[in-house]
Amino acid sequence: MRVAFAVWPAAAHLYPFVPLAWALRAAGHDVVVVSHPTLGPTVTASGLTFKEMCGADEMPEPTGPTGAWPQARKEVTRITEALHVPEENEMEWGTICHGFLPAMWDFTPFQGSPDEPLPAMDGMVSFFRSWQPDLVIWDPCMPGAAVAARAVGARHARQSGTDYNGWFLDLYEKLTEGPDAPDEPNPMVETIRAMAERYDVPIDHDTLYGQWTIDVVPSGMNFDVDTRRLPMRWIPHTAQTAMPDWLYPVPERPRVALSLGLSVRKYVPATDWAYVRTLLDALGGLDIEVVATLDASQLADVGELPPNIRVVDYLPLDNLMQTCQLLIHHGGIGTMAAAGCVGVPQIVVDFPESGDEKKEDEPPSERIAYPRYKLAPVTGAYITGFGAGEVMDLGSPSVAAVREQVTRLLTDPAFRSGAERLRMDLMASPSPSDIVPTLEKLALAR
Repeated sequence: MRVAFAVWPAAAHLYPFVPLAWALRAAGHDVVVVSHPTLGPTVTASGLTFKEMCGADEMPEPTGPTGAWPQARKEVTRITEALHVPEENEMEWGTICHGFLPAMWDFTPFQGSPDEPLPAMDGMVSFFRSWQPDLVIWDPCMPGAAVAARAVGARHARQSGTDYNGWFLDLYEKLTEGPDAPDEPNPMVETIRAMAERYDVPIDHDTLYGQWTIDVVPSGMNFDVDTRRLPMRWIPHTAQTAMPDWLYPVPERPRVALSLGLSVRKYVPATDWAYVRTLLDALGGLDIEVVATLDASQLADVGELPPNIRVVDYLPLDNLMQTCQLLIHHGGIGTMAAAGCVGVPQIVVDFPESGDEKKEDEPPSERIAYPRYKLAPVTGAYITGFGAGEVMDLGSPSVAAVREQVTRLLTDPAFRSGAERLRMDLMASPSPSDIVPTLEKLALAR
């Protein structure tokens, strides 16, 4: 069987696909990853075959959520207002409109013309026509891959974390049903319409949701979406490096890890990292060892580091977590899973009032203006639901509050018990190797 993985060109998007790609390889199948050429070195470093969709000179490096797209953003805002999206759904809706959709537009421009060239998507279809995949597994930020798969008669599936795409599609249907409902276009349909028309592919449920969804997060982190689910365990995977000498032996005093997200560094360049100084000041005053994966931009406001804090630009969390008693992080799913799979308690840093109107009696400088990481509420709720950790509000950072919270999570055995319950929940889903026979049956059934 030939299997193509179509991935948006960022390492954080690739890594969740690598364990399944290798499971398929180990079962004897041919596997190739297709993406923008900028992802090529990361793919081949993972031991997988890479095929670029187009030349580097044919399409600039994608910008993702930070892309300008002024007309598209204006129209999506107009559609949102016309649909009267309920207030309780505004955050999730905004995650799609301001995060996922702009990433899609790098490859399939919003309300584009079928007569305009689509260098990457045309290259994908051309490759698929010659290579003839039996199965295409696609990134939710690469919906054009579903069109490409159908254009060549291949089976196809989405591999999704928390299913914002499916939730968005379901809510759009709900908001536009009935005789008095607003008649507004679906932003996701408008994103792939030009390509679908170009290749004479219908925009139906299978094109939008995939023929089935490989679901890599437990139900407690997901939405109830109208899709055929194939659960799969999230296997923590990132780029590997040589194990540093200081990692072992594990120190006698507790080791605490701090990781605030590689993708946030790259795709949210306007982030205010001022709160990092408060975090490090607080952690420096505790009898612990801290390993902080931070870069120069995140340390810009930090003075001399306390002696118990070691800063490294990067270290694979799946190696580090096995030596830690606590992880403090931004709320990424992969970061959560690295700690969750080995039963380590967690603190998710969040800014729950970020974006809210300032209270009249609140001084302008009292809260940090930080763009809230969109998955932090979902991840935080999942962790706290098991009693495996807590959420830390860093909008109004306090050294004393940070020290109290970290000390409590390190000393209260209830959090370790909760982390073990969370670990068992993650382990309940079948492994990538376990689902390979099912994929074989689904892909080859005609």
